[in-house]
Amino acid sequence: MKSRLYFTHKGTEKLFEGRTPLEGIQLSERISGDTSVGHCLAYCQAIEALAQAEVPARAQYWRVILLELERMYNHVGDFGMIANDTGFALGHAHASRIRERLFRLNKKLTGHRLLRGVLQPGGASRDYPKDVDLLGEIEAVRADFEEVFEICWNISMLRDRLRRTGHLFETTGRAHGVLGYVARASGIDHDVRRDHPFAAYGNLEFRVPVLTSGDVEARTMIRVEEFRESVRLVKQAVEQMPEGKIAAPLRRLPAWQSAFGMVEGWRGGIIHWVMADGEGRLYRVKVQDPSFVNWRPLSFALIKNIVPDFPLCNKSFNLSYSGNDL
Repeated sequence: MKSRLYFTHKGTEKLFEGRTPLEGIQLSERISGDTSVGHCLAYCQAIEALAQAEVPARAQYWRVILLELERMYNHVGDFGMIANDTGFALGHAHASRIRERLFRLNKKLTGHRLLRGVLQPGGASRDYPKDVDLLGEIEAVRADFEEVFEICWNISMLRDRLRRTGHLFETTGRAHGVLGYVARASGIDHDVRRDHPFAAYGNLEFRVPVLTSGDVEARTMIRVEEFRESVRLVKQAVEQMPEGKIAAPLRRLPAWQSAFGMVEGWRGGIIHWVMADGEGRLYRVKVQDPSFVNWRPLSFALIKNIVPDFPLCNKSFNLSYSGNDL
């Protein structure tokens, strides 16, 4: 299989030009719909770096919660779809049900199922709601998912379909600069949250899971382990979140200067680079979604696999067309 990309050029980066920093928020949230928080946070951090804004501590912890909730609902959904591509529809149905629980929790927390409309340069526009029992609901979701995972993982036919399928060698992954769970499943140990801490990650304890087999089974298990770590991170962030302001004032962007923001989204590292014009508006915005570097290695992972295993390989990478064809 040879990927043929870049034909659906949407002009997304061009649409940023001439906007104020606040006017760029909605566009950043829609670069790749399932990564609303990841892209918006990278955009906000780039703007904040350019404006030299100091984000309040409460907002930093709130950002961790939002980013990890986005990671959780995507990993749960992917786990179900991988199970479905082996023919186990029951696993898919239950994972979809859990994903819906997370969507409804997102709605209660932020007013939006995809967690949009909260982040803004300088902090957040909406505070963490104290009337929502997030810790209780997250624990219930965790227990629910663990039961579904155990059912799926005890089915030998399901695991046999995943093991040694879609193998991506570490050398190939490094040569292409792969990111996220694709990299970590092939023994490449990097994660922006740990290696270049942002938001409140530097104050939290978490483990970055890494496996070496590089097959569909490894990419599935990385998702499961990251889901578990996300639960831990959300609990820590809620318990350690201080009182105080959720946003800081944003000064006018300096003319003809640039800065970038980097975030570990659920697919992998996201980078936003911004430059302002002489009026404090966006002159140029450059975006890199992890799918941009992960698409080509998918072709290598498909070598010597049977045709019926293509859906498994494809879903285990689960790359974004929208994030790639900007």
